[in-house]
Formats: sequence, structure tokens, C-alpha cells
Amino acid sequence: MERNRHRFPSTNERGSVSTMRKPYQIAVLCSDLHLSLNQPVCRVDDDWLEVQASYLGQLKDIAKGLPVICAGDIFDRWNVQPELIHFALRYLPDGMICVPGQHDLPDHRLDQVHRSGYGVLMEAKKIHDISGSYAESIEFVADGFAWGQEIKPPKLFRLPNRIQLAVIHQYCWTQGKSYPGAPSDNHCSAFKKQLKEYDAAVFGDNHMGFLTQIGDCNVINTGGFIRRKSDEIDCRPQVGILMSDGVIKPHLLDTHIDHFHEKVTEREELPINMKEFIDGLENLGEHGLNFKEAVENHLRTADLDERTKQIILGSLDHERIN
Repeated sequence: MERNRHRFPSTNERGSVSTMRKPYQIAVLCSDLHLSLNQPVCRVDDDWLEVQASYLGQLKDIAKGLPVICAGDIFDRWNVQPELIHFALRYLPDGMICVPGQHDLPDHRLDQVHRSGYGVLMEAKKIHDISGSYAESIEFVADGFAWGQEIKPPKLFRLPNRIQLAVIHQYCWTQGKSYPGAPSDNHCSAFKKQLKEYDAAVFGDNHMGFLTQIGDCNVINTGGFIRRKSDEIDCRPQVGILMSDGVIKPHLLDTHIDHFHEKVTEREELPINMKEFIDGLENLGEHGLNFKEAVENHLRTADLDERTKQIILGSLDHERIN
């Protein structure tokens, strides 16, 4: 699967704003879609796929034909089911410019992307991967940096009237928008040197959205596209609108369709005692059963809570979990 540059039609090429002098919209920025078949435990939606389709519909409506740029983690895990790949092919914006996040990559390895659901979308030409490469239009040049890739200067530097955009999947945080003890190396100020040649940047990985400026670079971390965990309830999903002058404007998404457990903020994430489970498996010995049968038999008698059993059994439907 090639990672060559891609060229996309611009707003001017469509002729709708060719005479406008004020800044105009040139792209829509997003990240961390985390598409999945399994409904998150904090949610009680009647149809989880319908919820995700609704959010993707909003994304298309906001873009109105403009390029959509995603800074990683299209899927919640790399080894997605065919049903979810079909869903993505149907509902994702066509030609979305992307880099993969660690959830999209087997063992978090970019050289194994061909094994993943993300790789299928690449092969089907549903998305344009710019990992270590770039995409260009008349209005912008987008350089892509997937999970684990070093942020480097733009490949096409300072082209007339084009915004230099960095698309990055790497944890970036600012005050009040991080997990406790987040490393200082990932504070937004630590990226000043790497972004000095860029007009704008979109980060993925941190699910707490924020807008800031790093040196002369306008930066958005769009955050989680759909709220999936109890600690994200107070976050407001958003996308960014990239303007022709390099300014990024946040656009809040409509969340009225979201349904959570009534006391979700009082719920704690369920701890899974895997040690007891593994110890039990080690005592099974030679039994002539395959691994799945052995696990199912053990779970019938194991002293584990029901939710833990469901998670373990659900994982058996996948080749591997990362």
C-alpha cells in the first residue's frame, strides 16, 4: 500500500468562494473516532451503531464537501470485525485524509498496518494515509505523523497562499486537559520547536479537547469524537474548522442523542482480576480441548464477577486484543 502524496480539490477549484477576500473554510479536522461494535459500558443507547452513524453524519454535514482530516484512531482496535469495516466503508467521509493512531496498528507498529482494519480502508481507497507523507490542495499542505513517527518540518515548504498543517497522533496536553501525572515532554509547550514551520496542527490521542497556540502555530486537540467513558461525560465532542488564514475554529457536535447510565458519574471502572483467571487456566493441564473451549469450561466454575466473564468471552471472538 503506497503512501504517496495526494492532491485534493480546493474550495477555489469548486468556484464557490473564489472571489472572497475574508478567511474561509478549507478543511475539517477531527480525531479519535474509536469506532466499535461493542457499546461502551457507561452508555445505554438503544443502537450503538446508529449513534456512531449519526455522529459521522454530522461530520459530513459540517464538511459540506471540504476535505476531512483525521489525526488517528479511526477504530477502537486494529483487528476489527468485517461488520465494522463494512460500517466504516458506508459511513466514513469519502477520501478522508488520515494518519493511524496506536489503536489502528497491530502491536502499535506502523509497518504492520496492512494487517489492520485501517489498512483495509487504505486498500479500498476509502481513506488517504499520509503517514510520513503529505496531501496537498490549493489552500493547504498537510504533513502526516502517525503514532510513533517523529514530527519533522513540512515536505513542501512555504508554498504561496497555502497553509502548512501538521496532522499528528501523539499525546499533547495543556493545563486541565490531561490525565494526572502526564509527562512534561508531552505538554503543548514542548512541541514549539517541532511546530515552528507550521501554521496549524491537529493532534489526536488525548480525549480532552482544547484549542491553543504553540509559538506561531494554531493548534487543536479535538478530543474524543464520541464520549465512551465515564470520565468523558463532561467533555463536549468537537471538530475543528481550518480557515484559509490558518486559524482553527472549534465546532461543537450535537450530543442530544447520547444516553448514559443514570448514575454513570458515580460508577467506577470495574477492576478485572486476571491473576485468578490465569492461575486457574494453568491448573487445567492437558485436556484435549482447544483454548476457547478450555476458557469457556473454566469460566463456568471460576469465582469471577459476571462482567469480567463477559469481557473475557468477548475477547475470544477476536484474534488478539491490543
